[in-house]
Amino acid sequence: MEDSDIKIFGAQPKPDEEADELRLIRQMETQRANGNIDKAAKLGDYLSDIFLNEDELLRRLSAEVGALDYPAAVIHQIKILMFFAAEYCINRELPNTILKSTAINALYGNIKYGDAAFYEEFSDGGEYSFYYLAMRKETRNVLQEIGRTFSMLCGKEDDPAFVELGRRLFNLTEEEVENIIQIFDFKTM
Repeated sequence: MEDSDIKIFGAQPKPDEEADELRLIRQMETQRANGNIDKAAKLGDYLSDIFLNEDELLRRLSAEVGALDYPAAVIHQIKILMFFAAEYCINRELPNTILKSTAINALYGNIKYGDAAFYEEFSDGGEYSFYYLAMRKETRNVLQEIGRTFSMLCGKEDDPAFVELGRRLFNLTEEEVENIIQIFDFKTM
């Protein structure tokens, strides 16, 4: 075999990949031009402000679900569940991946710098995995599974009061984030 028989393959993009990249660039330009990218970043900022003001967050929650006189570990689990519900809602409600990523990155970035201890604990923890598994269970009552998961993560496995609290927290957060997203009035194409 001679050197001329060996073909060197470069990292030439395939035509389909080039077309996908161009589509993505056009979509980003469109989302930037219509103001959606700015709105998504502001949405993430707004939601992080809510999560970072723990006293106000707990006060607002208490009005909906009753007194939250729980140990710090349970309050931590409440915040994680609410954070998960907010991210879930962003992923479900925003019209495309660019906006979803922009909002979630702003949310995470602000939490990381505003409450590094919480960010480190929840980003290293497995709670999200448990909630994702609960969402994927083949059941008609996803909220019940979310409540059970919350109860288990609080160390109160199948405690009806904690299951109900988890259900209500997820549902309230989801409704609130949906309402907030509607206020931002994202343009759809």
